[in-house]
Amino acid sequence: MASRLGPLIVQHTYRVAVADGDQLMKLLAVVDDWAADLGVASMEVWQDTDDPGRFVEVHVYDSWSHYTRVSQKSAPPKMREVYADMERLIEGGLEAIETHVWEPRAIRPEG
Repeated sequence: MASRLGPLIVQHTYRVAVADGDQLMKLLAVVDDWAADLGVASMEVWQDTDDPGRFVEVHVYDSWSHYTRVSQKSAPPKMREVYADMERLIEGGLEAIETHVWEPRAIRPEG
């Protein structure tokens, strides 16, 4: 089934101190560039309007196999530094990130 968003969505949810939000966005700009280099179809970041310390990253991949290949790549030294900085900003560190993988479902049966 085709989706307007994409064939595979990966969502990462985490908390950051509100005062650190601008620093997080600078780091995510670097992550976005790297994701584009890896062929990730798109990346968006959402901030909860009712809870400004809660962030959601949405990454769109071409397929499950593309997601698997990208997730198995080793990060270059620059990205390891970025992730180390994010580790310090995210409450509970990188291990606290909740990740969900979403595939589209047809609302109406095809045919």
